[in-house]
Amino acid sequence: MEKWDPFEQPDLTVDVFLTLYKTNHHLVVQLEEQLGKFDLTLGRWCLLVALRLSGRAMLPSELSDDLAVTRANISNLLSALEQAGRIKREMDTTNRRRIFVRLTPDGHDVISKVWPVYEQTITQNVGSKLNLQELEQLKGLLKKLF
Repeated sequence: MEKWDPFEQPDLTVDVFLTLYKTNHHLVVQLEEQLGKFDLTLGRWCLLVALRLSGRAMLPSELSDDLAVTRANISNLLSALEQAGRIKREMDTTNRRRIFVRLTPDGHDVISKVWPVYEQTITQNVGSKLNLQELEQLKGLLKKLF
């Protein structure tokens, strides 16, 4: 009886997962390279975008939940962005134990400057390889996974 080797013939779901993982890694590397030109990491960029999309000051815990990262990671991201002058942490005047995070004018400017580069990088690595119908189909399939 021949022994089954999962590495020679991986289960299709495992193969799909590994393909998604490798694709994500490739895209992250491409984005990090471009974002680095603006002294940003993908995590810092996503935090800035989350604040911009919310349209309001947010609690660190809200950002942590929104970005699906640990509280410690959010703290590090906030410290780096605050040091760069892109966000500001302010104490809640009604509850001194709460801190709100908001974009600074420089944070808004950085988003305006970086967004076209971000969009172009994604378009070059995703949009140029799939047509509109394929993009819609992929989006629908990926949404089924979460």
